[in-house]
Amino acid sequence: MSEVVLRGIRKSFGKFETLHGIDLEIKDGEFVVFVGPSGCGKSTLLRAIAGLEDITAGELHIGGKYCNDIPPSKRGIAMVFQSYALYPHMTVAENMAFGLKLAGLNKTQMKEAVDRAAKILQIEPLLERKPKELSGGQRQRVAIGRAIVRKPEVFLFDEPLSNLDAALRVQMRIEITKLHRELRTTMIYVTHDQVEAMTLANRIVVLSDGNVEQVGTPLDLYHHPCNLFVAGFIGSPKMNFIEGELITAGENSANVQLADGNMLNAKVDARNGKIGAKVTVGIRPEHWKFDVTGNSISGEVIAVENLGESTVLYLQAVGALGHIVVRADASHAAKAGEKISVHLPSERCYLFNDAGVAFRRV
Repeated sequence: MSEVVLRGIRKSFGKFETLHGIDLEIKDGEFVVFVGPSGCGKSTLLRAIAGLEDITAGELHIGGKYCNDIPPSKRGIAMVFQSYALYPHMTVAENMAFGLKLAGLNKTQMKEAVDRAAKILQIEPLLERKPKELSGGQRQRVAIGRAIVRKPEVFLFDEPLSNLDAALRVQMRIEITKLHRELRTTMIYVTHDQVEAMTLANRIVVLSDGNVEQVGTPLDLYHHPCNLFVAGFIGSPKMNFIEGELITAGENSANVQLADGNMLNAKVDARNGKIGAKVTVGIRPEHWKFDVTGNSISGEVIAVENLGESTVLYLQAVGALGHIVVRADASHAAKAGEKISVHLPSERCYLFNDAGVAFRRV
């Protein structure tokens, strides 16, 4: 079993605390992604699991074993870093076998382990090459292969694709997904790229300022964000936020008055909302409609991005509502300077109270 359990994990650098009591259970064989903006503590948390950072307080268990004081080499983990960290004077095979050599395995054992990893990663023709003869994607495969040969209980990935171009990142995401399916090993992956998180994870852990904001499946976080931070972080382009005042609050519906005087309806359970309080309406760019009535917002198109499969419109809304982003069909013919109206289906609206906490959608 290779479950990872964190209980009240805290990390301080002097008087500055970067992790504020993290509680988390990662199941055996699960692929969990830590995601959040730069400086949120995701890499620090990963390094604490790896043993590269001391844990100030709390308990870490890997495979049922208390690991706070166990050195990294004894934790049953293998880590893949953002930089490939390959020895330039060694061949691919020698790089992959180096850790096994230090562990005292014989040549036959090392060759078997390297050949197995090379087959999984489809880098068998590269084993006698030096790192300088490899592309970025091939070097990353070698770095992953170096981790595989150790047969760890847990794989740790620290932004491993950030040095690759866009096409290679897509390819490597597919390769890592296949690797997880074949090895069935627990994997913990750190990224600031929410697209990577959405496409790779069984569950996502969203972090902000050293705290866990929400844990859930990619679609749970997308459809049911618990607060403004998660709602704004998950999804691309990000969710639109429009501030207003709560006018009515019921079990199945709420009405919000915007700064321009318009009234918007949201299908949420707002019974615990306070009439007259400041609230925020959220709407994803892809949920706006052009062919319905009600819940209308007007504005001027200030920019258009034709992406092939869709068109993204940037509007300057009237009435001091700010900028609105709309994802429309690829065939949409709006042009910069044009004035248009868009509509919010009530069942697609999100609503957040003045503390940023989401009302439950109905």
